[in-house]
Amino acid sequence: MSKFAKLVHTLKEGEGEGRIQGKSRREDYTALKVYIPRDLHRQLKLKALEEGKEISELVEEAIRRVLKQ
Repeated sequence: MSKFAKLVHTLKEGEGEGRIQGKSRREDYTALKVYIPRDLHRQLKLKALEEGKEISELVEEAIRRVLKQ
């Protein structure tokens, strides 16, 4: 679920103050910079839009699948 979708859900439910802590502020996450071909990045952005997810969510899922093998 994207940050925006989480925010909307939180506001509708009336939980908390409607503020969601981004991954960049969480201690259990770290930044990872990678270089990928432009066409692959474009495909990844489109996939994230289609699934209503953030790119980082798709990347995390893919990394977990690879490490599971």
